[in-house]
Amino acid sequence: MDCKFPQSASEFLKEGERFRSELRDLKQRLAVPDYGWYPYESLSALEILTRLLQPVFTDVAEGLAAGPIADIGCGDGDLALFCAHLGAQVDAVDHRESNFNQMRGIAVLREELGLASEIHDIDLDGSFRLPRSDYRFAFFLGTLYHLKNPYYVLESLASRADWCILSTRIARVTPRGTPIEEEPVAYLLGAREANNDPTNYWIFSAAGLLRLLDRTGWTVLGCERVGEVLNSDPARPEADERMFVLLKSRSRYPELLVRPAYGWFEPENSAWRWTAKGFGLEVIPPAEAALAEFALRIEIPAPVLEKNHQVRVICTIEGEPAGALTCTKAETLEFRGRFPKGSATGPIRLDFKVESGYSPPPGDMRDLGVIVPLLSESPGDRYRIPFRVS
Repeated sequence: MDCKFPQSASEFLKEGERFRSELRDLKQRLAVPDYGWYPYESLSALEILTRLLQPVFTDVAEGLAAGPIADIGCGDGDLALFCAHLGAQVDAVDHRESNFNQMRGIAVLREELGLASEIHDIDLDGSFRLPRSDYRFAFFLGTLYHLKNPYYVLESLASRADWCILSTRIARVTPRGTPIEEEPVAYLLGAREANNDPTNYWIFSAAGLLRLLDRTGWTVLGCERVGEVLNSDPARPEADERMFVLLKSRSRYPELLVRPAYGWFEPENSAWRWTAKGFGLEVIPPAEAALAEFALRIEIPAPVLEKNHQVRVICTIEGEPAGALTCTKAETLEFRGRFPKGSATGPIRLDFKVESGYSPPPGDMRDLGVIVPLLSESPGDRYRIPFRVS
């Protein structure tokens, strides 16, 4: 049943729609004893998921192709089984007691499709442990507002998953009409106030959800809102609004998401990277962050200083001076600079220029600038650039 992993976001969507149609046919033909199928299709949000993934598809493709992936609050496992169909290792997580059909639906589908997705009964309202300590990607759709302690769950997930797409119900006003759109707050539902469902707890404002994600160790890379986008409230069925967010863990990628923009050569010995004499970094700051200073660890090797005995490194942000450093000896040190005022939202590009008379040995055609020592990233052989903010 496995297939070749899609090479683009559009192919991902096309294959997902084909798999969704196959599941729909299966559910019409098969029965879930006593309970029936979960009444909502997880793959109905596939177009939204694809739009969020499209800008970073090349970054997440390997993780989606191989996993491990966690589908938390999996329902009947439509999304988990789709990822397994694409060839990934998948853990489908839900709580049997609160699952619509006590997780019988996903068991029926898994057996019929012959897919190797693991099924786990975990109560996220308890002191839980996910099946693995490391996930390349997590889906966390339609579950957050069913949790008593969303902070604990999001913080725990940020320590275990690189990427996540989350969706949850949000509200622009309270049931009495008090505006909360711009306030970082959450509304606590009564036991039967929304959909007559006592497992519904916290409905966040948009600002509240973004604040929660920031405080629990996530960087928001994209979001989309659907449903009643004008006057949503926490309780009325016709006033339901959802926010989908694409997240990357700052717990696993500390401080910021930092990407080489240009002027970087391939890693050597899994320990360092040469830059060109002109190189750049793209920085996406955490939500609501007021960025002030930054530091990048660099190394000036002795051969770079042989010709003119000094190297000068200059940084600009949007054409504005952001810092400069003159080096007169071979050493490892921090280049420190400041973000211009008003640059607290991303992405922000830092442009570096290395003034040096160094020429590499014969046969090496690279325009070498400085060396950046890499920090090892757990798990596996991933590495990150030694960049930090303060």
